[in-house]
Amino acid sequence: MIAPSHIVVGQFAYFFVAAVAGHKPHLAEALIAAASALLPDLDKRDGMVGRWLPWISGPIEYWVGHRTATHSLLATMLLALVAWPLPDGFRIAIIAGFASHPIADMMTPAGVAWFWPSRVRCVLPGNEKYRMAPMSLGELWFVIIIAVLTIPVAAVAQHGAGPLGTVRDMLGWFTDARTHYDAHKSEADWWLDVAGQDNRAFKPVQGKYRVIGPWQNGGLILDTPAGPVTVCREGTCDWYAERAVLVRGADEETTVRTLKAKATTTEALRAALAPLERVGQVYLIGRLRARVPPAPPTITATGTVHEAVTLTYASLSALRNWPAAGVFDLDVTVQVRHIPGTTVPDVSIMASDGELAAELRRHLP
Repeated sequence: MIAPSHIVVGQFAYFFVAAVAGHKPHLAEALIAAASALLPDLDKRDGMVGRWLPWISGPIEYWVGHRTATHSLLATMLLALVAWPLPDGFRIAIIAGFASHPIADMMTPAGVAWFWPSRVRCVLPGNEKYRMAPMSLGELWFVIIIAVLTIPVAAVAQHGAGPLGTVRDMLGWFTDARTHYDAHKSEADWWLDVAGQDNRAFKPVQGKYRVIGPWQNGGLILDTPAGPVTVCREGTCDWYAERAVLVRGADEETTVRTLKAKATTTEALRAALAPLERVGQVYLIGRLRARVPPAPPTITATGTVHEAVTLTYASLSALRNWPAAGVFDLDVTVQVRHIPGTTVPDVSIMASDGELAAELRRHLP
C-alpha cells in the first residue's frame, strides 16, 4: 500500500483501539498515530520515510529486505515495550498506528514476513484474487471504506466510555451512570444528560447539568440554574431520573486542601478560600458550627445556637450568602477541580486573639 493509505488505516486503528479502551482521543495522539503508521517503511530506500532517513533505510533494505524485520510481529512487540511507559493515549497511538501497517500490507499480493526472521510471507485473505495490488482501484475503494468507517468509530471514541459504556448510554440507565461516575470522577468534568420528574413540583425535567458530586448511596448532586439538586431513582431525591447519560467534559484534576480551626469567622473562611477560586471550581466537604442559613442539599444545619453545619460539596457561591458570624470547630476538606497541571496554592486561616471578634474571644480557653 502507498503512504496515504497507511495513514488512513493507521487513523482508523488508533480510533478503534481508543474506543475499545474507553480513551478519549486527542489531536496530538492522532498525528502520532499517522506518523507511526509510516514507520515500518523505514526498510525501503525510495519510500516516504526511507527518503528522509536514507542512512538507516538503505542498510535495512540491503541486509533484510523490504516488508521483513520492520513489518514483523517482533518489531511491533519491541516498539510496544519502548512505548509502554508513555501515557495511555500516546501508547495507544504509537502501537495501533505501527501495527496497522503490516496488517494492511498483508492484504497485498506480496504479503509481509510477519514472523521474521522466518521468511514465510503472511497474507490476508488467503485467496490471492481478493488481495489488493498497490495503487490499484481495489486499494482506493478499500481506503474509502476505511475512511468512512473511521467517522462513527471516532465518534464512539470521542465519547470516552468504551463500547459497553456506549451501549449503557444508549439505554440510559441511571444506576450505571452513577457507577461509571464513581469509577472515573477524578478524570474529567462530568455532566449528566437527564430526563425525569421533579419529585417536589410534580413536573417533568430534562436537560444537561454539571455533576457536583455523589449523593448518598445511589444519587448525584447536579448544578442547575435554580441551585444544586439531588437526582436518583428514588422518590427521596429532588428529581427522579427516568433516563440518564453521563457525558465526559474537559479533562480535569482534583487537588485537596484541608482547613481546620477551633474558632474563626465567616469572613476569614471566605478570604482563605478566595485564592483557590481563581484556580478552578471549589467545593467544601466537612463540618463546622455556626449560625448560617442552610441551603440543602449541600449545606444542612441542626440545632438552634451555633448549629452543627454539614457541608456536602458546598460551593463558594453558597458561602457568600453567609452573614458575618463566628465559626467554630471548623474541619473541612476543600476540593479544587482544575485544568491538569495547574498549580494550586496552599491555604490557611490565620487568626489571633486580637483579630477575633468579642463574640469569639469569650469562647476561647
